[in-house]
Amino acid sequence: MRGAQCILLLYAVCVAACATAPAPQPAPAPLPTHPSDAAEYRQALENAYGEITAHEHVPVDAPKVDVEAAASIPIPDHRTVRGALAYFTTDLKQDIQESLLRSAQYRKLIDRTLAGYKLPKGLAYLPVIESAYLPALTSRAGAHGIWQFMPETARDYGLRVDWWVDERADPERSTKAAAEYLRDLYAQFHDWPLALAAYNAGPTRIVRALERTGGHTFWDLVDTTAIPRETRGYVPTFFATLIIASDPATYGFRLGEPVAPDVRRVEVEGPLSLRFLAEAANVDEATLRDLNPFLRHGIVPPGRSSVRVPAAAAEQIAARGRTLKNDDATVAVCSYTLRSGDTIKRLARAIGTKPQTILAMNGLRASDRVRRGETLYLPVRARELGNLLAGTQMDYAVRKGDTLFSIARKHKLSVDELCELNQFSRRHKLHPGERLRVAAPRALTAGGM
Repeated sequence: MRGAQCILLLYAVCVAACATAPAPQPAPAPLPTHPSDAAEYRQALENAYGEITAHEHVPVDAPKVDVEAAASIPIPDHRTVRGALAYFTTDLKQDIQESLLRSAQYRKLIDRTLAGYKLPKGLAYLPVIESAYLPALTSRAGAHGIWQFMPETARDYGLRVDWWVDERADPERSTKAAAEYLRDLYAQFHDWPLALAAYNAGPTRIVRALERTGGHTFWDLVDTTAIPRETRGYVPTFFATLIIASDPATYGFRLGEPVAPDVRRVEVEGPLSLRFLAEAANVDEATLRDLNPFLRHGIVPPGRSSVRVPAAAAEQIAARGRTLKNDDATVAVCSYTLRSGDTIKRLARAIGTKPQTILAMNGLRASDRVRRGETLYLPVRARELGNLLAGTQMDYAVRKGDTLFSIARKHKLSVDELCELNQFSRRHKLHPGERLRVAAPRALTAGGM
């Protein structure tokens, strides 16, 4: 969702949370009383009759509605729902319309998944207020994807979230995870307004609010303001969306016809850049990136992975899926075998990146120790890494007054690392002019293993 959309939708949630009365309805137009007014009114009616009869045999496309979705979950008649509906049909109308149209490319996938989990069809419209069906959207709190999963919840439901991949942005896998989560929440609360509130605020917060207030329904929590303002507005805006979907024309909206993109999943070996994959398959790179928003850096991770590609290119890519990585000289990733004296900090400094990036790429924590002989992935092209590391000083001429500690500190080594590099003990006597190794010779390979 664009930044302005996000702000407007958040404001809509607040409006729904604070609504206290139905939106005022416009007064009906007065009937004509003056003879000349009546004549004009009569003429307008006759003109309308003529238009109707002139087209009475022309088929008319009925507006798309989704009555089944609205009927799948009872819609409460509550002041906050009416307030949200009033806001959606006025100030936020354009943004809601864009979201409803965008939903068409995901509706078949979502409907199929919800049916498989025996969940109400109306939940397909939850992303209208979550993400506007934008897979790459990230909230200020860190929620991401169409279903706006937080990282911890995503991992709990089997989604991969790391440096390489964020499956919260994978429409297929995140929809399956969302269906499982919603099913579990409903099994816990046996009530859709409460389950939806828990989806937004977390089940623990909702349980505690019910216990603290003695309430039994979501609307009890609204009346006692026992839950965050965002959650008090979140549930009403969902029901307002369902009302619109059930009769869009009445509220000045239209729904798009659900479509099924002509896309297939194929397996490839990584690391492999989407840029090279696009060139090899004669596919537009932007198209591949749009189909695979879960590849955070445009790189298929090491090992076997499935990627979404246009169906017309699927056979060609599948035939070379295991060997493409060997020909990809553009992928900005290579593997590197550690030697004595190497540390993540020193490698990061040499290639101009942050230690945290190398740690994240390799699934390591800051407290983890790496040892010589281990292989790490680094965020740099293989052909560039050699030049970067060649610029690292390999040896040092001892000067008067130097100590093992001062030399090690100067080159960001420990004394033990310095001794290991030079194959002597801590008791070694230094002599001016003596040359010490302060960096290990490097060995590296391109991304393909």
